[in-house]
This record gives sequence, C-alpha cells and structure tokens, in this order.
Amino acid sequence: MSEEVLKVTLVEEQRKAAATSLARLEQLAFNLMEVEKLAEECKSKLSSTERELADFRQKSELERRFSELTGIPYEDKSTELEEKAKSLKEQLESLSSEKIKLRSEILSGLASVILPIEADGCSEASGEEVSFKFRDGAKYPAITAFLKKELKFGLPPVFVALTPEGLKVVGVNDKTSALKEVIKTVESLRAKASSELGNYAYSGLNEKTTTEELSQKSTPFKKLNTVKNHKWLP
Repeated sequence: MSEEVLKVTLVEEQRKAAATSLARLEQLAFNLMEVEKLAEECKSKLSSTERELADFRQKSELERRFSELTGIPYEDKSTELEEKAKSLKEQLESLSSEKIKLRSEILSGLASVILPIEADGCSEASGEEVSFKFRDGAKYPAITAFLKKELKFGLPPVFVALTPEGLKVVGVNDKTSALKEVIKTVESLRAKASSELGNYAYSGLNEKTTTEELSQKSTPFKKLNTVKNHKWLP
C-alpha cells in the first residue's frame, strides 16, 4: 500500500470513528427526557414542601402555645421539612447538571451525525412529496422530539395548500391557528390579485397610448398620399 493510499485510509477511518450514530443519539435523548421528567417531579415536591414549611412556621408559635396551655404534646415538623427541602434541592441540582451534560453530548453528536437511510428507501408519497425511510424500519422518536423542541429543526413549514376539494392547512394542529392561516392567506390572495389587476390596467393604458400615438403619426402620410394621387380636372 502506497503512502498516499495509507493516508487516505487513515483519514477515512478517523472520520468514521468520529461520526455519531443516530441510535446513540436516540438513547441520549431518551435519557434526557427521563431526567427532565424526574426534574419536574422534583420541582413539584420541592414547591409543595416549601409551602408546607412556610405554613408550619406561620402557625408554629400559635400551635406551640396552644399545646402548652392544653397539655397536648407539640410536634415540631420544621426540622424534618427543612431537611426534606434541602434534599430535594440537592436532587434538583444533580438532575440539572445531568440535563446539561446530556444536552451537550447530544449537540456534540449531532455535529457529526450519520443518518441511516435505506439505499433504496426513496418513496414518492405524492406528486409533491418524497420520503426517505430509515434502515431496518427503525424509528427515532426521542431524538426527533429533541430536534423539534431544542433546535426547531424538522418542523413542517406552515402554509395553506389549495386543492380541488378545498383548503388544507399544513404545519398546525389546532383549529384556531388554522383559521388564522386561512385568513392570512385569503387576504394575501386578494392583495396579490389587486396588485396584478393594477399592473394589467397600467399595461393596457400604455398599450392604448402607444396605439394612438402610432395612429397619429401615420395620419399625415395618408393625407400626403391622397394629395399626391389627386388628379386635377381641367
């Protein structure tokens, strides 16, 4: 093997080694989703605990005095609630750090990602759409959700398509947003038609003016020809 071929081979191997598989990113994205769920649960528990602690502190003096006067044992929950809140805060900080780490790994992997598309996976869904399937029928819902949420990538463009059967709004999933898009599209259509109508009227005026000018310019020649061909009677 020549030195040049060896260099090319080594570079190609390094490039492949540096590439990230979509399956790996799918697992990272799934882990991120699970961590985010745990973080939301932790936030909810922390908020509840802090409210309970605040309420207890507000009532503690009154309840303590009431217990002293009635001889009922007083249970001080402040220390327990403080420890619980502290533990939840530590858990939340740990989960936040894990979220940052996973997100960074995903973004780093996306910078060199390889999309496992079937070699013959091109299938024409309609006259205006072409789809490419992943190999072996694989699906990647977690990384797809990450791309849409974090990078706003892969979201369908919002547009209104005119079909023989009616209007189709693409890129929205609720009626209110669809109605807004239809209104915007119809208003745009009216404005475009008005603009074209103005251009058409202007073009027609120019054409009429040009015709009249040519007619006026050609008239003297007709008169001159008439005089030239006139025969005087004796």
